[in-house]
Amino acid sequence: MRSDRNKGRSGKGVYTPGSDYERDVELYRQIVGDSKDTGHYSHSRAAGEAPASKPQPRPSQRMEAGDGGTPHIRKKKKTQHRIQDAGDGGRPGDGKPVRPSGKRRKKYKLNKKGHRIRRVICIILALLVALTACAFFYFNSMLSNLDKVQTSKSDFGINDGVSTDLWKYTDIAVMGSDARKGESYDDSRTDAIIIMRINKLSGEVRLISIMRDSYMRMAYSDGSTTYSKITHANVYGGGVNTCKAINQALDLNITQFMIFNWKAVADTVDSLGGIELNIRRSELSDLARYGNETANNVGGTYHAITKTGKQTLDGVQVATYCRIRKTSGGDNGRARRYKATLSAIIKKAKSGGPDVINKVADKALPEIRTNISNWSLFTYVLQAGRYNITRNIAYPHKYYGGILSDGLWYAVPRTLESNAVWLHKKAFDQTDYQPSSTCIEISNEIINRTGIQ
Repeated sequence: MRSDRNKGRSGKGVYTPGSDYERDVELYRQIVGDSKDTGHYSHSRAAGEAPASKPQPRPSQRMEAGDGGTPHIRKKKKTQHRIQDAGDGGRPGDGKPVRPSGKRRKKYKLNKKGHRIRRVICIILALLVALTACAFFYFNSMLSNLDKVQTSKSDFGINDGVSTDLWKYTDIAVMGSDARKGESYDDSRTDAIIIMRINKLSGEVRLISIMRDSYMRMAYSDGSTTYSKITHANVYGGGVNTCKAINQALDLNITQFMIFNWKAVADTVDSLGGIELNIRRSELSDLARYGNETANNVGGTYHAITKTGKQTLDGVQVATYCRIRKTSGGDNGRARRYKATLSAIIKKAKSGGPDVINKVADKALPEIRTNISNWSLFTYVLQAGRYNITRNIAYPHKYYGGILSDGLWYAVPRTLESNAVWLHKKAFDQTDYQPSSTCIEISNEIINRTGIQ
């Protein structure tokens, strides 16, 4: 006789527990599994039947079952690290943000700190841009008084390869005109020619003075080519013509120039409150001789200089100091005084405040002719603090000084080619410099015309 327990066996061989207790136990095993049988109940194995093939849940899953139904697998929800659904006081249920702990908290703090730093940097940059823009517009309004000349780079006759060789330098020609009060620059000669060689990387400045009587090739008024004193180039074609002649003769890269007269010098110095210069004994007699003439030319009164040594000079005194040359060292002596004056003006201007700049803009700028853009001038002013004049160089290094067949006195280079090599070594630290074909061509033509080599 069969027991009640065997009544539940069906024709298909699947065991069904008999009593309610056994069914509950069996249902529990199906839900949670058996640690020894991996979820298959022992009765089936005992009877030699195949275990039921039911899905085995992973530890990260939770199983739910209905009344006697198949377990339902539900995936575990991802943990929320940044915000928890918290209750009162930050416990689960109140929805307040909760900071992570450990390494995550450290990373959270670093990210927050970096975000604050970026915000500060952005604010500082925005302020700097705004201040720079305001300063430029103010500076631009002051520069409206300049006598501006429009030029292009192709006007300056730069020899092939020179721009590449001198890429880290800016060459600016500063020229002093002999134009008297009320006279135009167009028909004036440039008695002073100084090339400011600025190292764009370091801010180092070297001053190259060009003798006014230097024999060079230049364009004549009608466009033809002539050989004459470099001081005449401005008369024939303005500041561009002077720069072009120097570029082609000496392989320079001049694209910017400034022209001033003696009144501009006097007004600039007076606006700065005077500059300090060293007066030599040999210069006292010439200063006394030409002081009153200079005062009549620029307007003002000449105060006699009676002692030597370093002293502060006013505008008329400085203009006279720059003009003299007869018994004060000739052209070389005057070139030295030009460079000393320019250095002193730059030094004084670097320490000047807004009031000084306004005075210079109102009095001196209208008397200065230039092709330099307002933005370039603005950048030069911003970088004035890093400019440092380290060396003075005089061209030509070797020359013949005398009267040629036209009856005029010239400084003829011996030779132009060798002087160009020397200049590039002194001004640009270029050893074994090879002059351009244009420089060599002009050098040979000077030898043919003068017979001097």
